[in-house]
Amino acid sequence: MKGNNMKSWHKKPEFGSLYLTGGSRYIYISMNYYKQRLRFPTDREDTPKNWEELCDFLAQVGQKIKNHTFCFAKAFYWLDQQTKEHFTKLEGGDYKPEPEHVLFGDYAREWMERKIPAFASVTKQRDYREALNSRIIPFFDKMSFASITASVIESFIDNLKRCNGRQKALSIKRVKNIIGPMSKVWNAACNDHNWNLRDPFTAVSSKCTELQDQAQQETERQLALLDDDDAVSSRDVFLLSEWKQLKSCVDPHYHPVMELLLMGLIGSELEGLQKRHVKNNDIQVRCAVVRDKEGKAYLKFKPKNWYRKRLIPVTRNLRGLLDRAAAVSNADSLLKFEGDIEFPAHAFLLTMKDGKPFNYDSFRKTVWDKAVKQAGMESRVPYAARHTLVQWALLIGVNKNRLVDLMGHSTKKMIDEVYGAYRKGLIDERQMILDYLGDDFLALEEMRTAFPERYQKMMALPIIPLHIAEAPALAAAFGQSFSQSQGLYSDNYLK
Repeated sequence: MKGNNMKSWHKKPEFGSLYLTGGSRYIYISMNYYKQRLRFPTDREDTPKNWEELCDFLAQVGQKIKNHTFCFAKAFYWLDQQTKEHFTKLEGGDYKPEPEHVLFGDYAREWMERKIPAFASVTKQRDYREALNSRIIPFFDKMSFASITASVIESFIDNLKRCNGRQKALSIKRVKNIIGPMSKVWNAACNDHNWNLRDPFTAVSSKCTELQDQAQQETERQLALLDDDDAVSSRDVFLLSEWKQLKSCVDPHYHPVMELLLMGLIGSELEGLQKRHVKNNDIQVRCAVVRDKEGKAYLKFKPKNWYRKRLIPVTRNLRGLLDRAAAVSNADSLLKFEGDIEFPAHAFLLTMKDGKPFNYDSFRKTVWDKAVKQAGMESRVPYAARHTLVQWALLIGVNKNRLVDLMGHSTKKMIDEVYGAYRKGLIDERQMILDYLGDDFLALEEMRTAFPERYQKMMALPIIPLHIAEAPALAAAFGQSFSQSQGLYSDNYLK
């Protein structure tokens, strides 16, 4: 140390040197390592105690270098990753930063650039970027991986709110969809750096259960404050009478769209539905049109999950509407999608009334919402039609396994736990619901079980009184049974 900066405790270390610069109150280190001169700051201020401790620290560094036991990255952990990796390679090692020294935001951004473009699903790319950029990174950006614990994750979940300005908590499903990308980043970092950290996501399940209980209590509280007529959810099941009333307020051009909504198709599937997907007996749900935040449209040729690839029955009632929709879809223009994909507009089944390609958002705003208001109903989203189909189908006897396939789910859980609850008055419409959907909506076995009289009429069988066993009815169709030829009937005894 020279000049006015020299103080009584400024002794020279046994290895390297310490100095002050530019009027800074922090001590700097200077040393040679692998024939390279290094100068960098510490977080220690210029005090006798700090100066002495840094002298001892450099003495230990010099001794370890002499003994060939020195690890640059561990000793100077606060330096940038590039410098630590450089000297680790010179030492003949493989650089693996400690979790205390890696910030979540830095790694997450690098992971996004490396991994997300490789996702096959455009929707998954969009969802991951949205969750990481708008939710996860703003909260965890400057946290090291070592500081992210289960209690920190719980605090993050507690602070999740909707992005539309409302303070209402997110749904459990949305919370899990946000935690999913973060868990992917966490596991990737642990694998890349060979960390053995305690999993901070172990408490997510119990936290979601807690939130679900809170949401249920809040729902019950809100319902208790409302009159029965006011307690309507945006996804509540339609009564048949309500559906017909709503449909009467919709321009007939969009009646095919209404019926396809009722068959469980969602907006992206409606936009991607092509004429070639409509077969004699079913509609093949294969394609979807999705859009990112910039409005770019992507034509997906396969669903997000294998079970979303499904068949929708084409009943006689639906056939006429589909044929009418196909007839008016005759535009000669080309529809362009991202990825240099082009399709003629007339290849798609649905259109807007002005002949332009069908746009779900436009339909909802200009057709659906207006019809709901005109019908004098509480606000409902088109997705309520999907909930309606589930309850109608269960009511008329659709096999639950077939219904799971029809809705595009992998298990019965969604059917049992998520879709709209039974509406008072539905049971009175049971026969009329089947009339509306059509007898051919049911499989023969479903019809035989749920509507035996209709089944017998359909099969041209005589109506058998209820007090007679089922076996004779089968015999009428397939010949005499054993009980008829050999059983306890008077005709089987000698007279």
